[in-house]
Order: sequence, then C-alpha cells, then structure tokens
Amino acid sequence: MKQALSWVLSRKAQRAYAAFWLGVFLLLQAMVVFPALHALIHSDAADSNHNCAVTLFTHGQVHGADAAVPVLRPEPAALFIQSPREAGFVSTDVRLLPGRGPPFFPSLPS
Repeated sequence: MKQALSWVLSRKAQRAYAAFWLGVFLLLQAMVVFPALHALIHSDAADSNHNCAVTLFTHGQVHGADAAVPVLRPEPAALFIQSPREAGFVSTDVRLLPGRGPPFFPSLPS
C-alpha cells in the first residue's frame, strides 16, 4: 500500500498524469477541427442529436472553472493601550535588607 501511494505522489507519476490529460484535451480539439476524425470515433457524428465532448467543445458549451480570486482587505490592527497603573512605592530601605551586611571593600595592596 505504501509503495502504491508513493508512486501516486511521485513526480514522474504526476507528469505522466498531466501528459495523459493534455493528450486527451488535444485529441478533443483535433476532433473539433477535423470532423472526419470525429466520424472515425463515432459513426453518428454527423447526426444533429449527437452529444459528446466533441460537440460540446464545438458549440462552446464547456464551462471552465471560475478563476476569480477573492480580494481580502486587511483589518486594521487593534491597538491595546493599557491604562497607567498607580506607581507602587516601597516604604522600606531596600539597600540594606535584614540579613545583609554592609558593603565590603577589600583594601588594595600598596
């Protein structure tokens, strides 16, 4: 199963798939241009009630996919401004907390 899946997803398989459908499309176009080629495939190709992909192409009754791209406008950025908070002042001296000794300055050798 894994090997089959890897084959489907491989580049060569994708190219072969695209080439096959391009060939089918070009064959249909050739049948539109050359009615004798269409008559080789269908014996009733000249009949007015005959319906197939070639007659749809001939009469322009093929609807392609809509290629309109939706244009999305970016929404304006929302700015969140915080209200200024009250400043919290500490009433103790944080330079010399309990359990902390005075600064130590070693004497420099002279």
